Amino acid sequence: MLRKLLPSDLASLKKAVSNPRAAVDQAFDESPLAPMRAFWDTLREMEVWWPVLIPVLLLVFWRTYHRERAALGAERDQP
Repeated sequence: MLRKLLPSDLASLKKAVSNPRAAVDQAFDESPLAPMRAFWDTLREMEVWWPVLIPVLLLVFWRTYHRERAALGAERDQP
């Protein structure tokens, strides 16, 4: 089936993309990965704040984790 769609001589195909990097960027912008790409770009822009943000996020994670564990322990101890 695919052989019917493609010409027998692949050299006869025109070069589809002149700038492969632009084509990849365009594919990411139009794909379901676009939100992930936007998140990554924003994260890279905040790189200067990482020494402040990472410890704060770890502290929030640690406190939330222990609060949830304590709540589960209290539920389990009830008759």
